[in-house]
Amino acid sequence: MRAFFYPAAVAVFGVSEEPRNLARNIIHNCRSMGFEGDLYPVGKKPGEVQGMPILTDPEDLPRGVDLAVVLVPAPRVPEVFDACGRKGIRHAVVSTGGFREYEGAESRVEREVLSVASRHGIRFIGPNCIGVISTGSGLCTPFNPLDTGRFQKGPVGVISQSGGVTTQAAYTFSDEHVGFSNIISAGNKLDIDEIDLLSFLLQDEETEQVHLYLESIERGRDFLRLVREAPKPVVLLKANVGRTASAVARSHTAALFNDDRVVQAAVRQVGVVRVETIHDMTVAAKALTLPALRGNRLAAVSFSGGFSVILADACEREGFVCPPLPRDLVRKIEGYRRGGVIRMSNPMDLGDVHDPMGVVFALEACLGLDSIDGMALSMIYDEQMSRLFGGRGASKEQILSFAAGLSERFEKPVALSFFTEKRHVEDFKALGKYPVFNDAVESVRALRMLRDYWVRRGEGSAGAQGGM
Repeated sequence: MRAFFYPAAVAVFGVSEEPRNLARNIIHNCRSMGFEGDLYPVGKKPGEVQGMPILTDPEDLPRGVDLAVVLVPAPRVPEVFDACGRKGIRHAVVSTGGFREYEGAESRVEREVLSVASRHGIRFIGPNCIGVISTGSGLCTPFNPLDTGRFQKGPVGVISQSGGVTTQAAYTFSDEHVGFSNIISAGNKLDIDEIDLLSFLLQDEETEQVHLYLESIERGRDFLRLVREAPKPVVLLKANVGRTASAVARSHTAALFNDDRVVQAAVRQVGVVRVETIHDMTVAAKALTLPALRGNRLAAVSFSGGFSVILADACEREGFVCPPLPRDLVRKIEGYRRGGVIRMSNPMDLGDVHDPMGVVFALEACLGLDSIDGMALSMIYDEQMSRLFGGRGASKEQILSFAAGLSERFEKPVALSFFTEKRHVEDFKALGKYPVFNDAVESVRALRMLRDYWVRRGEGSAGAQGGM
């Protein structure tokens, strides 16, 4: 499987000099992303792409090509596979569409593709996919134009049944400063499917979490066994859950409808984190880097009465409780108030505490309570408030280091968000020193994902389990 992600040499079939040719984009994407291996464009007519000659006879390919990317009309795929087999190429990405997603059933061409692949020992991803984007090797096989300079390396591997979702996931994970290790578009899964890809990513040293977008799960028992034994978190965005979607999904990737009630019940048992949007994949990815949340008792802390109320509603909605704080602790925190006009409770509004020592004391004391499992912290940020954490004015890095220190010292998750200008939120996220959520509600949703993961893995309080 490694050759799909870290090949030394790649042949791209279907390339021409025509400006509208899609296969030439594969060459461009690989080069712009920094792929340092050898690239061999192959096409029907001679020419040049990215300074490389287009080979018109596959027999001219050298030995040692690890991967073929195939974008030719469907009836020509078997002959391309035959040529690959003769040259010792044993791995392929078939981007070509027009198979069962178009005809509605297994076609003659599919049978020929499988027969030739079996004869030569070729394993392939697709058809009807855009293949692999690997930040480790720079391999980038999508045929659509991409701004690869925006892609960020990170710890998340993504498996997607949709090319469009693949592209959007690459941008979304990068824009949220989560990053990704490998993203794979699986397409019709005629040969390699999510089980094969999941098995690889669970062993890949550059991948710490695996996220999947699936429209169908064909080998359900194998999937559940893999996830149950997985040493890494698995996040699932399962689409095609209704009758309306099933017709679209079948024409899109030949996906079969799965009863979502069965899927839901099964994945809950093995600790899969279920999400509904690509953005929520990134929320889960951030949450799963925090210490384990082993219960449903939160301290919800803000520097605004309004955001304390928002946190309270979010906690209740996600199945959390905010236990009352001990009276002696409340009195000590209230002793730091400047105006004495805000009564302390949980959720807590620290808007009247202007003493940095008081803020630190309140946060540490809450996290130190045995009755508290984690914290949702919604902070205000401006140049004035930043002085709370560093005398003359703490940097964004210092603020994130403070939050990271709290979480690490007490071994409890602190889900951090800011109410401030959007540019400041983006700056905090870009630093990558500690997970930052986009708003208070998102931070509580993240804690729910974290809680459900640990509870369903059997390492949290059963009373904490909520809905996915």
